[in-house]
Amino acid sequence: MKMRELISKSRFLCCFVSMVAAACLAQKNDDWALNNAQIGPGSPMEIAAGSSLVVQVMYPVPDGPLFPLKAAVVWSIAPAVQGITIDAAGKITVAANVKHGTTATVHADVAGGRRKLQATIYAFRPDENPLVGRWKIDSNIACGEANELKPPSKPVTLGSTWVFHVKPDFFVGREYGIAAGVRMAGGYELDSKTGKLKLITQWPKNRPDTNWVFFLMDAGKTLYLRPVETNEELPSGCSYVLRRN
Repeated sequence: MKMRELISKSRFLCCFVSMVAAACLAQKNDDWALNNAQIGPGSPMEIAAGSSLVVQVMYPVPDGPLFPLKAAVVWSIAPAVQGITIDAAGKITVAANVKHGTTATVHADVAGGRRKLQATIYAFRPDENPLVGRWKIDSNIACGEANELKPPSKPVTLGSTWVFHVKPDFFVGREYGIAAGVRMAGGYELDSKTGKLKLITQWPKNRPDTNWVFFLMDAGKTLYLRPVETNEELPSGCSYVLRRN
């Protein structure tokens, strides 16, 4: 066999081996994504009465939110719950008359049955709990009866993201990135009529519960949180300002 033919066959063999290796790696990555898939875009899934949410089968990625999985999905809700439906595209609709706190279970049959996933849907009514959702803390604080915005004398050390869930539980911290972490978490008690909020802290351990007075502005998009107890970061009569995310 001539040297030229040997070189040509060697190149062909190397190319073939590389293609097989790449295909195996891609299959391995696909299997990992499928095996770690979940229903997103977030957990828990909370939907206001009279609105809708499109859900997807997704998988985790480093330092970021979930990423959509490319696979066929058959959606269903079982057992059936009156007023909560899902269509073939994964759009969940909650009727306007659904009661606050109603739950339903959504099922996803993924890739022809290779994975079967489920997640709980929590319906809520903003008039009963206007805090549900994600909030970003503002760099300014609000002081006085006019709630004048001004920079704090000390840097605000509370987490940049506040999350209130339907359950009810709460989270304060940073959700993604290299600085992700929990600053405070636990349950809460809310009286939306009087604007009183009690945070029952479970993390950090042994941290006392705190009481707050709150009110909403800008059609519910801005939240003012004023501590009842003495707060080292805030002057008397001042509030944290949070913007709905």
